[in-house]
Amino acid sequence: MARFAHRHSDGKEQFDRVMSAMQGSRDLVALGQDGAGRERFTSRQMLAIEQSLERSAARLSETDRHHVSEGVVQGAVERAKTRGLDISGEQRDALDHVTAGGDLALVVGYAGSGKSAMLGAAREAWEASGFRVQGGALSGIAAESLEGGSGIPSRTLASLEHSWARGRDGLSSDDVLVVDEAGLVGSRQMQRVVEHAEAAGAKVVMVGDPEQLQAIEAGSAFRALAERHGAAEITEVRRQHTDWQRQATRELATGRTSQAIDRYAAAGMVTDHATHADAQNALVAGWSKAREKEPDASQVMLAYKRSDVAELNTLARGKLREAGELGPDRETETTRGLKPFASGDRIMFLRNEKSIGVKNGSLGEVEAVRPGSMTVRLDRGDRVSFDPKFYPDIDHGYAATVHKSQGVTVDHAHVLATPHMDRQAANVAMTRHRDSVSLHYGRDAFATPARLAESLSRDGSKDVALDYLTAFAERHGASEDRAFGDQGRSLVGEDRRSTYHQNSGKERERIRGGRYEDRPYDRDRSR
Repeated sequence: MARFAHRHSDGKEQFDRVMSAMQGSRDLVALGQDGAGRERFTSRQMLAIEQSLERSAARLSETDRHHVSEGVVQGAVERAKTRGLDISGEQRDALDHVTAGGDLALVVGYAGSGKSAMLGAAREAWEASGFRVQGGALSGIAAESLEGGSGIPSRTLASLEHSWARGRDGLSSDDVLVVDEAGLVGSRQMQRVVEHAEAAGAKVVMVGDPEQLQAIEAGSAFRALAERHGAAEITEVRRQHTDWQRQATRELATGRTSQAIDRYAAAGMVTDHATHADAQNALVAGWSKAREKEPDASQVMLAYKRSDVAELNTLARGKLREAGELGPDRETETTRGLKPFASGDRIMFLRNEKSIGVKNGSLGEVEAVRPGSMTVRLDRGDRVSFDPKFYPDIDHGYAATVHKSQGVTVDHAHVLATPHMDRQAANVAMTRHRDSVSLHYGRDAFATPARLAESLSRDGSKDVALDYLTAFAERHGASEDRAFGDQGRSLVGEDRRSTYHQNSGKERERIRGGRYEDRPYDRDRSR
């Protein structure tokens, strides 16, 4: 607010008047200090939204209209085994939690812990009990991943809300709505989704990880609800093929980023370079070498900034051009400027478009580029053709932003570290792989390995107004119950299956302030 006022005011006197008016506004609510001693504020509107979200969530958690019998769940587990899917103990606990609990169920799962396999078994159990299962996610590619991994028909939350607003595809009491990558959903949108589900009598299941990328919009609704209502946890990592890499993923998931980086550095997978440009070139060289060695293996190059992604894509195309793997270039006008495309190019689609069957984040290989037409073989196997003049939302797909990669699994990942990356981004970037990840950085960005570890360990998690309920109520001379109703009280009952620790106010302050000890989120501690 101060930066905005400074940018638009004429001199100190006007700036002071503007700041005074904003600070005195009745719409501004001072919440107090966070664990790092920073003053935190919210608006009355946001406070009302988060209170409404918690009230709806509390009522859903106390309702049980979608119970599935133990026999039906066991049948789903047995059928999963016939497909080669072994539901582990933690996965089974989570499966029981989402099928036998209240109409609000949350699952916190580390990256690569098999959440989709568990949801696939849950879908079978719900459908066998007569319920309809729908999936929703913030991005199209996350919705596609949810559908591919669990068989749950899925759309973006924006698409669902658009239909609901027009009286179409509304939820009913026979529905179970699964929200995947729920940590990416801001408080406003989460409140609208939960409120719609409550009004319809539907069940809501949220799956995600508060330690991965945070919501772009305001708030951390999933984390706040998990703390208040409990969540089943899946901590057994399955994605990586070696034990030490699985341990590194657990360290990344629990805030011990520097220890995970040390593991990869000891294995020769962390490399420093004189400059950022040198790091870019070395990363692409490693990507190219891996392609030659394992042409059938899947790979991705990841960076935090779009400008770095663009440079990595350019360098990658240069390697392919040298190897004679690309056809003649045809300059194509895209939403990101004029770009060359050729047969053999990797391409990424940047907008959901039903008419050609692509999502924001869909990948494929260009088969042909002609005037007014481009044909692409998508990674999922089908072929699409379109006119770039009418669908210009494309880019080269050799590299992607870290945000685009959440939910993606590949054999090898190549990561460019920059000062913009925090702990949550590092967690996502360094857990996409099955076999290997290489991390490159320039010494002009990080002078020492310690600086790299320090930067990638920064806590970028968001908070919500509900985190400050106790202090807010005390300042206003009211108990939590009187000031905020049921949402001010702990709702984690003794009979819950969840092992997700409900942090006390002091514990949350420790987490918010970034002062991590041996077990940052106390995730291994039982109720």
